[in-house]
Amino acid sequence: MTRMRKLIAVMFAFYCVSFDVLASAPANGTLLATQPCEAYISKNRRTNPDHAKLTVNQGYAVIEVNKAVDPSWYRLNIPNAVPRERWVADYCGVADDVQIGKKSRVNNECSTPGLEDSYVLALSWQPSFCESHRDKPECQVADERSYQARNFTLHGLWPNKRECGIIYGFCGEVQSKPADFCKYPALVLYAEIRNNLKQVMPSAAAGSCLQRHVWFKHGACQTQWSVDEYFDVAIDLTRQFNASGISRFMSRNIGEIVSEDAFIKHINDVYGRNTHKSIELKCNAKNLVDVYIYLTDSIDKKRDLRDLFNNTGREYKSNCGGSFKVDPIGFLH
Repeated sequence: MTRMRKLIAVMFAFYCVSFDVLASAPANGTLLATQPCEAYISKNRRTNPDHAKLTVNQGYAVIEVNKAVDPSWYRLNIPNAVPRERWVADYCGVADDVQIGKKSRVNNECSTPGLEDSYVLALSWQPSFCESHRDKPECQVADERSYQARNFTLHGLWPNKRECGIIYGFCGEVQSKPADFCKYPALVLYAEIRNNLKQVMPSAAAGSCLQRHVWFKHGACQTQWSVDEYFDVAIDLTRQFNASGISRFMSRNIGEIVSEDAFIKHINDVYGRNTHKSIELKCNAKNLVDVYIYLTDSIDKKRDLRDLFNNTGREYKSNCGGSFKVDPIGFLH
């Protein structure tokens, strides 16, 4: 009798393990399509009434797998499909970053528009950015008189939600990043906004489509502005920052090493005491690449940038090590 109980226990354990391995499981990540496979509502019946297919080189959010170990089917969120949740076979794409057992954030609060509690204005010193992105079209500009040679350029205006950390995004029709920014849908902008954006965002002028990524990942998560209004606000904030004297400060020091203390002093002199606590500096190889400015959640074009800095509970951050170089436009070698 004892041997029979042990045998039953072993068989039960084996059954449970087998069930866990074979059962479908939640997942989180992205599948990059390599084939134009059909996307099925039911993978067993192969139902696809609207003939939905994957677009090659498009990334799709993974929300489920058919089994926890070595999955052969992925359930994706496919924009414009009805319903959007569809199954595709594993050979249809590459899914290296998929985490099995972790519930997808698709359709949860970290991809729900209108829940932002703050913003980040991300600005780049374009010559430094280009040192590590020399193949990009916008990095072929070497004119010392150009806007991007002597001003900070717009990286993005990012609505944030504290509980989501850095993953608050993709709140609209596009829910994952494609392999190429120009694979996002095109943006239709008023001519004036489009021309102004080309000045402050070199990628938009060069045709490498950063503006599309900024809108579909970040801009679509706020609900107070249209796409034109959103970029109009971002352009205005970028120009305000440069007009504060910071572009003149940087231009005077092109090719030189600048102490962070000098940079901080300028920020505080212009925007007020302790404003630097709202700032984060990002360096690469001692070159200043990005400045992140942490802002409140109440932003509009009529408000001065000075009134939007949010240093509540924040401390100044930097990975620059006390000083940074102001990189000149063009490549020296």
